[in-house]
Amino acid sequence: MTMTMRRCVGGSSISPRSCRRVVVPSVFLVSLCVLGFLLNVFGQENRHERAFGGGSGTTSPATGVPRCGQDRGRPTQGCAWNVSTAERADLIQDKFTMTISTFHRPKELGRVLDTVLSDKLPSLFEVVVVWNNFGETPPPDFTSDHGVPVRYRTPAHDSLNEKLRPDPGYRTAAILLSDDDVFYRPSDLEFVFQIWREFGQDRLVGALARCISSGRAGDRHADARGSWEYNFCTPSSSWGGGDGDGETYSMVLTNLAFTHVSFLDHYFSDAGPAVRMRQVVDDAFNCEDIAFNYMVSYLTGRGPLLVRGRDQYVNMDPPAGISRNKGHLEARGQCLNDFAQILGCMPLVDVKGRMERGFKHNVWYKSVWDLMTL
Repeated sequence: MTMTMRRCVGGSSISPRSCRRVVVPSVFLVSLCVLGFLLNVFGQENRHERAFGGGSGTTSPATGVPRCGQDRGRPTQGCAWNVSTAERADLIQDKFTMTISTFHRPKELGRVLDTVLSDKLPSLFEVVVVWNNFGETPPPDFTSDHGVPVRYRTPAHDSLNEKLRPDPGYRTAAILLSDDDVFYRPSDLEFVFQIWREFGQDRLVGALARCISSGRAGDRHADARGSWEYNFCTPSSSWGGGDGDGETYSMVLTNLAFTHVSFLDHYFSDAGPAVRMRQVVDDAFNCEDIAFNYMVSYLTGRGPLLVRGRDQYVNMDPPAGISRNKGHLEARGQCLNDFAQILGCMPLVDVKGRMERGFKHNVWYKSVWDLMTL
């Protein structure tokens, strides 16, 4: 085609009609490319809106909310995810930042920091402590004996969403979201990060799995009452076509999970559904981890990945906390349905597999149910 166009332009013996047949389609293709470029340049501000289906937050009755699928525009959302990661390509890719959310637990926070900073972790770049102790001055920033900087950030207001805020000071693509009462042991933490790098950059990778269930086994829609229920992954957990054997999970908690910083960008964007989901979290003072799981699976169409180390992760399980509040499970069940209505579909994806360090099954992970049914 290039040689033919040159002959048309150069005044060869080719007839004018033949030239028009070549030049007109070529000009049309070039125009499409230019238009695509301009739309990409001037459409960056609306990227998050497009990723969430235009930001309308279309709702429908809970009984009619379908499972998210290809017919709901997921290829476009996957494209938005690719654009987001490309925009963050300048960040450090082979290290991670640990973000710890703390609330009046100095003893637990001290243990987490002492444990994580006691060994030299080659991939740990920085620790950021989200200081939710309003009215108290945070400790001064410092650098560990192994050269890891630790800084404290005080949020502008009291919100569970703040742990998921994309800190402008982040310099790594990988963010380990953590609470002040749970941690991987240092050698296992390095293993989990490398698993995230190789297998999980487009999903949440963490230590604690959670499930949802419906009233009818194998039903991918809500139960007869039009609702999904939150649970701790019991043997009867199933919602996505499973047989109730308890093999599947669809979320990992953000109290100990790796994520790509681009997901934080989407979560804190001005897109309509993102704004409404954050408002639900603030109103309930709960469910930020559920909202984040919804958003990640909605954008990529993939479920989370449960990763276990050679040793059991440490959960100090303090006596006071949101999970101890009366009605906690019911509130989280309500969040499941509120978020599904905001997105117009149920995005969570069932996952049956997990990864574990080493070749020998770690007996620490056997539940009481497992031990009773051996």
